[in-house]
Order: sequence, then C-alpha cells, then structure tokens
Amino acid sequence: MMKKLIIFFIVMGLMSCGDGFLDIKPSSSTVVPTTLDDFEQLMNYGNLVYAYPDMLDVLADDYYLEETYWLSRPTLIKNSYIWANDIYETIESDLANWERSYSQIFYSNVVLEGLEKITVTDGNKKQHNQVHGTALFLRAWALYNLAQLYAPAYNKPTANKDPGVPIPLLSDVNEKVQRNSVEEVYARLLNDLKDAAPLVQSEVDFGRPSQAAVYALWARVLLAMGNYEEALIKSTSSINAHDGLVDLNTGSLDYKKTLYMGLDGNGPFIHSNNQNIQIKSDLVITFELSDLRQSFFKLNTNGNTYYISPYKLGNYFFRGLDSDEQYLIKAECEVRLGDKDQAIATLNHLLKHVHSSYVDKVAGTKEEALSIILQERRKQLIFRGLRWSDLKRYNRDGANITLTRTLGEKTYTLSPNSPKWLFPIPVNEIKSSGIPQNLRK
Repeated sequence: MMKKLIIFFIVMGLMSCGDGFLDIKPSSSTVVPTTLDDFEQLMNYGNLVYAYPDMLDVLADDYYLEETYWLSRPTLIKNSYIWANDIYETIESDLANWERSYSQIFYSNVVLEGLEKITVTDGNKKQHNQVHGTALFLRAWALYNLAQLYAPAYNKPTANKDPGVPIPLLSDVNEKVQRNSVEEVYARLLNDLKDAAPLVQSEVDFGRPSQAAVYALWARVLLAMGNYEEALIKSTSSINAHDGLVDLNTGSLDYKKTLYMGLDGNGPFIHSNNQNIQIKSDLVITFELSDLRQSFFKLNTNGNTYYISPYKLGNYFFRGLDSDEQYLIKAECEVRLGDKDQAIATLNHLLKHVHSSYVDKVAGTKEEALSIILQERRKQLIFRGLRWSDLKRYNRDGANITLTRTLGEKTYTLSPNSPKWLFPIPVNEIKSSGIPQNLRK
C-alpha cells in the first residue's frame, strides 16, 4: 500500500510542473490508491492539505520592503509587490498559488470518487465519514483561497456574471473546464462545507478538520460574502463546538492548539524571522502598552519592526483556522447587524486574553464600534493570509482604500477599482485550457 502511495505522490509531483495543472495527461498505467486507508493517508499528507497561497500576504499592505532587498527578490515576488502590469514576465507556472490549490482539489476529487466504490459498514463508517468530510472540506478550502486571489470579491448583484475560477469535480484531468462564475464557486464550496459538517469528527485536531473547523471556514466564507446573519451563526457554532481562545497572560500560542493547520510550505517569501519583511509603523503604533502581542514584534539592525511567528512554527506563519478569528467574525457581524453593545462585549472578551491589564473598550455609535473591531481584526490576524480578502470586501462596500508602495524615489499605487486586485492566472494554464485571463489594464 505504501509503495502505491509513494508512486502516486511522485506522479502528482511531476504533474505540477510543465503543462497547465488542469491539462494534466497522466499515464493510464498510473497506480492510484483504492482502499480506505489509502485515501486517509492522502488526506493526511500535510504538505498538500495544509497548503495556503503565499500571495494573499505578499499583495497586502501590512509590511514594506527596502529597495535594495526588493531588487534582490525573485521576479514573481518583485512584480507582485508593486502590483505590476506583467507579473510573470517569462515565467509560465505558479506552483505556490494556482497549482498547489488545484492539487488540493484534484486529490479531493480522487478521494471522493474512490469512496463511492467502498461499501460503508458498521466497522468502517467512522473512518469513511472522516475521510469523506475531509475531502469535501479540502476542496472548499482550495476553492475559497483561489477565489480570493483570482476573482473579485463576492458581490451579490453581479456574482452570477463575475468571472470566478474553474471548478473541477472529477479526478479525470481530461474534464473540460471553464471559468465558473463567482456565484457558482461560492455555491459549490458552501455546499461542500454543508455536506462535510456532519461527517467530520467532533474532537478538534489541528491535523484534520473537525466540526469546529468546518464551521470556522464556513463563517470565514460567509463573512467574505457579506452574509452577516449566517456568518454570525457559523462563527458562534464554531466557538460553541470548541473555544480554543488562548489567554496570553497564562499561556502561549501553539499550532497544535488551533482548529486547523494552514501554512505556506513552499519556501515562503513572507516568513517569521525575516528581518527584511518590515511592519508598517501605522500598524505598530496601534498596539497599546499593555498589549501582550507586542512581544511578537522585534527590531532589526536598522531599528525597524518585523514580526515573528507566535505559533511555534519556526520560520512559518500560521495561516489556518483558530478561535480568535471566530470571535472577530462574531463581533463584526453583531455590529453590522445593529447590536453594537454585544459586538463590543464579544471583542472585549477576546482582548482580555491579549492584554496584561485591560480596560473594556466602549463605543458610542455603530460606526465607532465597527472601526474598533476592524482595527483589532487587522492587529490580531496579521500575516494570517486574510488581509487581502478583507481589503477587497471593504472596497466592494465602498471603503475606497488605495494601497501604495514606495521604493526609492518611485511610488506605486493600487486604486480601489483597479483590475489589479485580481491576480493573473499562470500563463501555462491560459495556453493549455484556453480559459480567459484576468486583465491588468
């Protein structure tokens, strides 16, 4: 069995290079997994199932680079940092973002199809359900992340026309695909999460999805859609299923205590202990003296601030699901739905866990409360891969946020309505599948 899986992993690794991922033509003699144990091992293959697109942090505005360091970066990073017209230049593929996410979908489809051939018995039902739920969860995870990069923010009036991303639903790589609409992408991933929720285990394990993790991702998706009523229900459900909020006065953050692991394991550009990834001063100064999260910031040799991972992941930043995000979703939804006082109470509960001496925040108006909550969301979730999606939804709702980068004497600008909020699809995918590209001008 292990030999079978090793062969499968090797084949998958070879598939990720060269032609577009959606245009893979594997040999008919390829040995693939067939047993429930095989499928479980596939869904426990950490480098795949935990993968998270690094570009969701690269494009965002919480950090800056000095010009000399920027010049030394690889082409894809250098161009993405300034939201260039031509991101790829002569590069044709993008393993860390497009291909890895579609690998997650391909593996999920392999498992989902394979499970249909395995009879469910009293003896294997628990394992079968968990593997089934994990595959659905992983496909939803990948589709959501792809949508944040390559599609516009979900906007109900136009979602059925806005270009989303392809949704392969078969393990047959000859399946003809197209760019589904944003509406279709979100409908599919929401349906996958709905189906996954009763299948996965109730016990929380960072290495595999639980009910609390499914509800957490569900809440994240619904918040991005602007569906605050349902996002409030799902975030509350996640907290009720497992409240893993860590009190920094008595404990420490640890990826093993989270709801679900997520990280960029493909040689990340933005990683902990990189003193050249400097945090913007307007963000740093928002942390109060009693804020224990200040210990995550360090000064480099030039006296500028950088950020270190608080989740015991070495050079990697945690980009998965955790209870702190659920409290922030809950608070934001409560205030947007008109319950200002409950929203501030929810936020204060979270902040008591990150301050050594805390005085409750108060807000006189709904607008003031929302401003406080969104500021705390940015502070709590730095380098968690969420800021880019947040900026897109804020601008969808009329925030008119413009991003700027300054390198030497030159300033680069990303205006609120720029098409550059959509990341370009890799060139090899456009060539092989013929799907339309995201325009940059």
